Amino acid sequence: MAWLGVGAMFVVLGGIFISFAASDRGHGRVAMPIDEIEIFASAPLPATAQNNEDKAAPTAVGLRLSAPDLRKGEAVEDPGANAPEGLTTNDILLYPEELSVADNAAPSFLEEEIVITIDGKPQGAAPVINASLTPTPLAIPDPYPALLRSTPLGKIPRIAPDGRKAMTSYARPFNNPDGLPRIAIIVGGLGLNPALTERAIDELPPEISLAFAPYAKELSFWTEKARRSGHEVLIELPMESYGGNQQALGAAALLSTRSAQENLQRLDWLLARFGGYFAATNYMGGKFSADENALLPILQKLRDAGVAYIDDTGAARLAGEQTAVSWTTVNRMIPPAPDESRRRAVRRELKALEKIAQRDGAALGKTYVYAATLDEIIQWSNGLNENGFIAAPASSVLQARTSSR
Repeated sequence: MAWLGVGAMFVVLGGIFISFAASDRGHGRVAMPIDEIEIFASAPLPATAQNNEDKAAPTAVGLRLSAPDLRKGEAVEDPGANAPEGLTTNDILLYPEELSVADNAAPSFLEEEIVITIDGKPQGAAPVINASLTPTPLAIPDPYPALLRSTPLGKIPRIAPDGRKAMTSYARPFNNPDGLPRIAIIVGGLGLNPALTERAIDELPPEISLAFAPYAKELSFWTEKARRSGHEVLIELPMESYGGNQQALGAAALLSTRSAQENLQRLDWLLARFGGYFAATNYMGGKFSADENALLPILQKLRDAGVAYIDDTGAARLAGEQTAVSWTTVNRMIPPAPDESRRRAVRRELKALEKIAQRDGAALGKTYVYAATLDEIIQWSNGLNENGFIAAPASSVLQARTSSR
């Protein structure tokens, strides 16, 4: 009986193979209950990177992974003995979104989310979303070893010996054959709220650029997921602002009261949080950006590392021009919408970006992640082409402005 069972299994498998070999469909989806198949190999699940300079967070590309959770108010992982002085595991950057999710849980997958992809010529098959065995062709590349150098605080960007730079190597390709006015948007504050971070990655158009908070957990997981979905990513640099509680920026904040050496040490720690970003952008920072002596060393370091800089304060122009760093300033800050009552303000700023793009050929906006804000941007982007505009990554606006100077 056992031999009869084995023989029957081979007959069934042979029939499946023959049906695909005789079919012109090629690439397709085969749905199987998980309890009826064997998993012969499984990709490693993303690990919490305690030292991002040493551990990459691999992605189980063939599986749809659930997001790691973050406890409300929980601090970052242990920064290690080489972290900037004063940086402890109790420091956390207070971004606008309140964290309110369950306790940490390892990434997992559900039985019904497994899809087996059989390679071949696609013909009429429905696309597989977030469950492909290979990255999308427009995925942003993984960090190149040649573009990294080791420091006591981790690996940070550098210009490769062959001249490659992060600002171009990790920028999303952009094509605008019809010459439509382009509009780029950066959504920041990502990584702190897992649910909103996953929504931003999965639901926003891939042309939307995503900026991640340096104190967030699982940054390697989130940024790799974003890049594989086609989003170019930025690292946020917490900077001193006018008024307010500066301690809320965390121990790695860049402050005008600190020496250049102290700020550069903290910048190294920030830049080592994850890899694959094309640019840095400020979080707050009105006072620091207006202090030329404080900002100049930071922008010089970014220039020498091959990383671009995008400012939202309007105060970095003088320092940017003096350092020759690739930089630009956003045209409009889109107010975050913590509730439905603020959605009208989001729509107003999106319309303002359209007017700027119509006038100048390109516009760049920035906002922070909230559910209602995401809803408005998604709805607005769906009708962008019909209104005569094209969604563009922030890097394309940056490059256009840099080349025109």
